[in-house]
Amino acid sequence: MHRVPTGEFDLGLTLTSGQTFYWGHLDGEDFVFGKPDSEGFWWGVVRRTVWRVKQDGNTLVLDRGDADTVREVFGLGEDLQVLRARAEEIGDDPLLEALKEYPGLRMMRQDPWEMLVSFMLSPQNRVEAIARGTYILARALGEEGDGLPLYPEPERLAEATDDLLRSLPVRYEAQAFRLREVARILRDDPLFWDRMPDDYYERRKYLTSLPGVGNKIADCVLAYGLGDGRAVPVDTHILKISRKFYGFEVKGKSLTERVYNAIGDFYRDRYGDKAALAQLYLYALSRKPNVKR
Repeated sequence: MHRVPTGEFDLGLTLTSGQTFYWGHLDGEDFVFGKPDSEGFWWGVVRRTVWRVKQDGNTLVLDRGDADTVREVFGLGEDLQVLRARAEEIGDDPLLEALKEYPGLRMMRQDPWEMLVSFMLSPQNRVEAIARGTYILARALGEEGDGLPLYPEPERLAEATDDLLRSLPVRYEAQAFRLREVARILRDDPLFWDRMPDDYYERRKYLTSLPGVGNKIADCVLAYGLGDGRAVPVDTHILKISRKFYGFEVKGKSLTERVYNAIGDFYRDRYGDKAALAQLYLYALSRKPNVKR
């Protein structure tokens, strides 16, 4: 086993903060999201690798995984003082409160395809259902990893049967079929990720050209799969906190394109390439995620 110093870090909080869904443990034939196994280890899949990791104080104990990338995957090199100093400079009390309440939260750097698969199952869905859907696809179509099945590659997901897609616990069945469409597009375009533009808005537009991928899914892929700190996933939680704490005036409850862009630009103007990290903390503040170490 490898032991990795972490500094101030909370593994359970990070894994249940809405940025990743394939973390928990197996219980017979079922995957239990958001809870470690009986020995305190969390099982997950990131970057086509099975991980088994637990926290021991300010140390990560790595039983399975990649010791060379563990710090990058879990965001352990992130200097929160940069974000905190900016929040203090502009008097952002809500963000300062979130940083104080959740000092161990980090933004993970995962895999864009894996994030695309899970987040395409997420619209109007519970995190437990997203995790279960991810596991169903991995078990049916993914390669067998060291203790967990891996995410299916586009080539395999492109061949998913209608029955398998209908079995997924999604709010909108059509979304499962769009996921197969996306897999077929990426199967036939192996250089898709290599052509990702540099400009933030062009990147998002590039991703939303895929069937079933809206602005929020695209931003989640950019932030949590590609590490783009300019991407601000906006949902009803962020809309609510933007209204309550920052006086954001929005008519109605719907997130139109204009409103979505305006809220994202608000945080990008304040925090630049730390906007995604700021959003993650504010999201935690808005929903009080389940914390289990």
